[in-house]
Amino acid sequence: MSFYVNEPEMVLYDWLASRIGISWSTDFRALGRVVDDKLIGVVGYNAFTETSCQMHMAGDKGWMTHEFVCRMFRYPFVEMGLLVVIGVVEGNNTHALQLYERLGTRSVVVIPDAHPNGGLHLVQMRREWCRWIQGRKHHGQKQRQAAEAA
Repeated sequence: MSFYVNEPEMVLYDWLASRIGISWSTDFRALGRVVDDKLIGVVGYNAFTETSCQMHMAGDKGWMTHEFVCRMFRYPFVEMGLLVVIGVVEGNNTHALQLYERLGTRSVVVIPDAHPNGGLHLVQMRREWCRWIQGRKHHGQKQRQAAEAA
């Protein structure tokens, strides 16, 4: 059995923080995926402005599904009405960089030496680029493959 949760936020935060080291912020919001009563993936949001937020994610094998990706972009773009979602990725985290690329984000800048493990990549997804929330009936094989490859 699989379902999605957005609370309790501290449980979702603790799970995400234990995997990626995110710092607590009072504006933290999250969505988690539970399978067989076990939390297997979380996407967290914070650093909200009137037009953007940061997005952070981690999960166990098989955590990301087409439905989860649609939900994770629906929250900032549709429910919050934001224009941009920003991701910050360590330069040596090739898995995360590939995941963000498959989801459709675009690189903004690489900041050399901004992290102890090397550079930091800033990526963005703009609402008008996001194929996951556009409401078109094109959520076909390409989108499913991108989500499931994560």
